Amino acid sequence: MLGPTLGLLVVALAWGSVIPAINFLLPVWDPYFLAAIRYLLGAPVFLVLLRLFEPGPLFPATLPQWRIWVLGGVGVGLFAPLFTLGVAHAHPVTAAIVSSAGPIVASVVARVCFAIPLDRSTFPAIVLALLGGTIAAWSPAEGFGLRGGEVMMLLATACWAWYSIAAQRWLMGMSQLRITGITLAPGAIILVVIYLVFGAVGLADLPPAPPRGGVDQMVLGWTTQTAVVLGIIMWNYGVRHAGVVIASLYMNLVPIVAVLILAALGTPPTTNQVVGGLMVVAGVAYVQLGPAGRRRRAAQSEALRAAARRADCVQSD
Repeated sequence: MLGPTLGLLVVALAWGSVIPAINFLLPVWDPYFLAAIRYLLGAPVFLVLLRLFEPGPLFPATLPQWRIWVLGGVGVGLFAPLFTLGVAHAHPVTAAIVSSAGPIVASVVARVCFAIPLDRSTFPAIVLALLGGTIAAWSPAEGFGLRGGEVMMLLATACWAWYSIAAQRWLMGMSQLRITGITLAPGAIILVVIYLVFGAVGLADLPPAPPRGGVDQMVLGWTTQTAVVLGIIMWNYGVRHAGVVIASLYMNLVPIVAVLILAALGTPPTTNQVVGGLMVVAGVAYVQLGPAGRRRRAAQSEALRAAARRADCVQSD
């Protein structure tokens, strides 16, 4: 289990660094360019990996092409700009706290969009998340420090949740590498179109400004090749060998990593943000640990029943 554990720790570090990295680059590049360039540089890597490890036709002949574009449009084309704009228009620590509510948002999206029953354990977690988010956003001096970006981040999280569920249903039977590659590619194209359109009307910098120096290029490379490429690969590896429940628990480290990096860069969290963030993480952990505990108890009960049946057979013999 050492390999999957290390892989999931890499994922937590990579994805936890995204918000601080975007916050660092926003003074140089606008959100639309940052959203487009990250996936424009990351998507081709998956296509190369597909050619190396799964040669053959890129798309099955029976696969409707519109599904690929819808998945890429929602999972990348909508998610990336909304997420980047959310970071741009929210306090970075609050953004990290909001991003940790992903599993709860996913539960709601699964119920509303796919009629997947909502586990009762989700309700206490939703209450904790709402209370935690409220406490984190409150400042004694300014009141609620909401800047509008928090709503965008929740919408981005909902888009990613819808994409994650729909991709597994619509592309059933494909490997995770292929699902990622063939949906990221059209998503990257859509992002470039969005950037060019917003640039043409003056809402994005076209052409983009030059980097301030090598540090900007290194941070951009990190968010592209580490967070987008390595993060997704390590996530799939961890899910495959450790299971989705264990892998999801590691994602509770993401907001903690983000807040620690922000503090190191000069944006320490307030007491309210720490308390609110812990409440959100506790709610997410409750959602993830509850089903795992029920499955473990069910397995133990089944093992006891099986042992009792074997004992009865021995006595009858």
